[in-house]
Amino acid sequence: MNISVTRRPPVSLVTAIRMASAVGSSALFGLLSARILPFDFWSSAFLLAFLFGFFFVGGTGYRILIAVALRDPSIHAAASWSGASAISGVAALAAAAALPLAGQDAALLFAAYALAINTAYALVKAACFNAGCCGISRRHRHLLAGTDLRVAEFAATAAVVALAGVLFWFNRFALSAAVGLAGHLAIRLASRSLRDRMPDNLSALVRVGQELPVLACGLVFVLVLLIPS
Repeated sequence: MNISVTRRPPVSLVTAIRMASAVGSSALFGLLSARILPFDFWSSAFLLAFLFGFFFVGGTGYRILIAVALRDPSIHAAASWSGASAISGVAALAAAAALPLAGQDAALLFAAYALAINTAYALVKAACFNAGCCGISRRHRHLLAGTDLRVAEFAATAAVVALAGVLFWFNRFALSAAVGLAGHLAIRLASRSLRDRMPDNLSALVRVGQELPVLACGLVFVLVLLIPS
């Protein structure tokens, strides 16, 4: 008797990179911020990695939930980087506001978040390049002629991660957080501007660009409350 076995299709490179973006950034956040919890290192790292992944992955469905709630078929209901960045950023803001009450370092948490979200974004851009999506290559006064914006975003994000990472290594957590948040905010502003996807009013902000005010609030929080202290 012949038994046929159906082979599962291999995981594509794009899917693998996107999975690495979510899992890798979650693990990085957990490992970097583990010391803020009063448990042993690995238990703290696992719990914090799970929490980051929960908000990050949950946030990717933000646009889908909006489309369902508004029952508007014109809304492009795809997985949303804006939602992932915004929801995880809101969670980081809430945690950072509460940490000083427990005598913990909010700068460490924000620095870990900034490094994690930039690392995730770099991997997302690599996935976009391999998938052939989210690209723009045109003459622009701020870009060299023919520059692929995805490559520029990846390179700029790698530079931000490198600088913020060096500051983190030397325990300059507030400066690391400021560099990471400011860098990601600048990259997202440039990305949206060059792709003509900037929200032009508050109602549009509900559907696109949610990460911009969240990143701005996080940066102000670090600059005003953490760096001076």
